[in-house]
Amino acid sequence: MVGLKREPAKNVRDVHVQASLKRDVLERAWHEAGPELLLSIGQGIREAQYDPIWRGACQSKNPQFLFDKWHRFEKFSHSTNRLNIDVIDANKAQFERYTVDGGRPTKPENFLICGLMIALLEEIGCVDVRCEMSDRKGTTYCIRKNRKILLPSDIDHLLTHQWQITWYEFNPRTAAQDLDIVTVPVSMKFAAEIDSFLKILRTDVSHQWKLDELARETGLSKRSLQRKLKEAGYSFSSLMRIVRTHEACALIEDSKVPLTTIAFCTGFSDSAHFSREFRIGMGMTPTDFRNGLLGK
Repeated sequence: MVGLKREPAKNVRDVHVQASLKRDVLERAWHEAGPELLLSIGQGIREAQYDPIWRGACQSKNPQFLFDKWHRFEKFSHSTNRLNIDVIDANKAQFERYTVDGGRPTKPENFLICGLMIALLEEIGCVDVRCEMSDRKGTTYCIRKNRKILLPSDIDHLLTHQWQITWYEFNPRTAAQDLDIVTVPVSMKFAAEIDSFLKILRTDVSHQWKLDELARETGLSKRSLQRKLKEAGYSFSSLMRIVRTHEACALIEDSKVPLTTIAFCTGFSDSAHFSREFRIGMGMTPTDFRNGLLGK
């Protein structure tokens, strides 16, 4: 038997605010406190980890995993504002905000999202993060470096919907969490290897893992990984189901977390996929599992 651990879910503040009210608040903050405030709000991302969505973002194994989650979250939240992310190389990415409904992202919103992306990249391990924006004349400004905001005196002409972020190097900070042990049946011959696979997947449950990604993490070829899993009595999908289902159980224990949010945070493609896989793993639907916990 090998150990997979999980922790009790923390309380989640289930607060929903209308988009128009959010824009009004940001506009007021922009006019009364300045854009520096909006760029710096993201630095409080650690305090937002009571929310499983942001906790999952901060556990991203690398920038690409983070960007993939961001795109999933935009679709998950049905946001009309989107962020195009063009990865230039291992230490540089270009960002551009746009809308899908013909509207236009506001400057306060752009600064907020820019600051949040900077904070998330730093949180997952990007070192010496810098951000540049250009104005309408093509002049480029480094608006943030050495953890300091350096806005030009005239920001009216800044193209705030576009920016570039670079980082000197990436030192991943993610690690398997100290969670309660859940036994996984496997013979002693394969226990160490299966346990190592579980630990890798467990570092970033909200990511939609692919077989080739796990193979790269383990230093194995896809074929070798598949063979080892088969010999141990598992497939990649069954191992992934174990990891996701146990994480989902921890989140379901907190009745304030919507099941659709749990589906996103545990890497399922949608609610139907979540319900189907959870039933296979637990013998009941997520709703039935929650109702059982609540005594219904």
